[in-house]
Amino acid sequence: MDDDTLSHHEYDTEPFTAGELAAILNYRKAIEGFEDTFSETEAQDFTTVGVFGTAAVQDHLSDLANCLNSWFEALDAALAEMLTCTAEVTRYSTAASRFLKAETQTYHESRQRFEHAVTVFLLGRDTAPLLGNYPRFTTTLNLGQQCLDGPA
Repeated sequence: MDDDTLSHHEYDTEPFTAGELAAILNYRKAIEGFEDTFSETEAQDFTTVGVFGTAAVQDHLSDLANCLNSWFEALDAALAEMLTCTAEVTRYSTAASRFLKAETQTYHESRQRFEHAVTVFLLGRDTAPLLGNYPRFTTTLNLGQQCLDGPA
């Protein structure tokens, strides 16, 4: 697999093994489209679905929750598939560790974004910067600006 997006995980260390690359391919097939599904999830998305009734919103939320569960299972499978087992050691390579940490971070941010949007929608809250009555979704601390930043 020739993938420039993986090369930064291999920086200054051994490249991925054939087994690790196969596990990454399996993982990516299992989660295809999931990150895009959750990258822009906001409460008003559920309001739009709401014009079709309460059942439509419930079905939509259930579908999204099922996607997150499938993503979790795929990540869990990748954790198992990428483990290097030899007579001397059971560990992850440096490249595999970097990849798994990055993917786990993306999964957790997506899950938090979904849970935040659902909470805002179900409670009828507003997350506007100045007039909102519920905290905006944040992912990082910006010490220079003395603020909590949301997704980039």
